[in-house]
Amino acid sequence: MTVQTSQAITTSDVQQAATELAKMRRSLAGWLKFRLINDQVLAGTITKIKKPLPYAQRVVTAHRDMQNEQDLATKLYTLLSQLMPGQTLPNANVAANPDAAVQLAQIALTGSMPATPTATSGIFSGSAQHPWLWPVLIVGGLLLVVTSAIQTSADVAKNQEQTACIEAGACTDYGFWLKAGGILVIGWFAWRELGLGDVVKGFIKKKGGSR
Repeated sequence: MTVQTSQAITTSDVQQAATELAKMRRSLAGWLKFRLINDQVLAGTITKIKKPLPYAQRVVTAHRDMQNEQDLATKLYTLLSQLMPGQTLPNANVAANPDAAVQLAQIALTGSMPATPTATSGIFSGSAQHPWLWPVLIVGGLLLVVTSAIQTSADVAKNQEQTACIEAGACTDYGFWLKAGGILVIGWFAWRELGLGDVVKGFIKKKGGSR
C-alpha cells in the first residue's frame, strides 16, 4: 500500500483523525485486556479462576477466532507500515506468529517499537519516535478507513475473548449485575413512587379482612 498525501490538510481533518485513532486504541486496549487474561488461562498461570482449569482452557480455545485475529493483524500491519516506515514490524502471519495481532496492537497503543527504533528515511521519517504526528499522517495517507476497520475488528475480537473469559470463570460478568441492579432500581421506583407498594398492601388487607 502506497501513501497518497492530501493536497490540503485542515485542522478539522486532523481532529477527526485523532478522534478515530483514540477510538481504535480504546478498542485495541479492550480486546488486549481479555486476550491476555485468556492467555494466562491457556498457559495455566492464572491465579484466580472459578472453573476447573481444563474446562476453562477448552472454552478459551473454542472461542478464540484466529481468522479474525489474522484480519486484525493484517490491518494493523498495513497501518503501522505506513506510520512507521523503515521499522521491522512483527510477522503479521498468524500461522507463523500466533501473537502477531497482540504484538502489533501493543505497538499501535504505545506508538513505538518494543526495542530501540532503527534509523528511518523517507517522507515520514521519524514518525515512530513522534506518535503525536500520527493523526496528521493518517489524514495525509488516507488511512482513516484502515483505522476504522481496525476498531471494528478489535471490537469483534474483544466480544469473543470477553465471552470466553466469563464462561471460563476468569472474568466477572459485570453486565449481568448491572442489569440486575437496574431491575431492582425499577422495582423500587415502582414500589415507592408509582404506588405499587400501597396497592399491594391494600390488596393484602382486603384479603385479610375477607377471612
